[in-house]
Amino acid sequence: MPTKFTPLKYFGFASLAATFALMCVVRLWYTMFLLFGFALVMVLLHGKNTYCAHYCPLGTLQDAMGEKSPRVRPFPGVRLLKYLLIPLFWAAVIYTTVVFQRDGVRLWVWMLRIMVSMFFLAMVLQEWLGRRFFCVHLCPLRHPVLEPARRARNLAVKRR
Repeated sequence: MPTKFTPLKYFGFASLAATFALMCVVRLWYTMFLLFGFALVMVLLHGKNTYCAHYCPLGTLQDAMGEKSPRVRPFPGVRLLKYLLIPLFWAAVIYTTVVFQRDGVRLWVWMLRIMVSMFFLAMVLQEWLGRRFFCVHLCPLRHPVLEPARRARNLAVKRR
């Protein structure tokens, strides 16, 4: 079944192109943080997973490359994997930023390696465990940052 291209899908491809341009052409090592900031703003404005569904470049790539991937399959070790990979991701990002803060080229190379590693992991898991498995269970932005922000925003809106 081919991917349906709705107007919202074009935002994902625009985000992907912007991420590529900022990271690989302009070589801004903090591109990932710009994406994370944009995601947080989207969640605080909408209170939904709008960023994940329509703007995330990694999600867009997974959708485009995994048309024939199966639905998410149960995986008994997902909690262990989540509690191992998410802190490992953040430790790598923080360590890289601190250690290479004075060497812009090495900092950029290591941030690019982290981003490419996450893409590779997401694609392998998608083929093995199903469509957007990485996003649903292992996204290092969604679980520790966006979900609590979404819940807090929705709770604040309900109290008004």
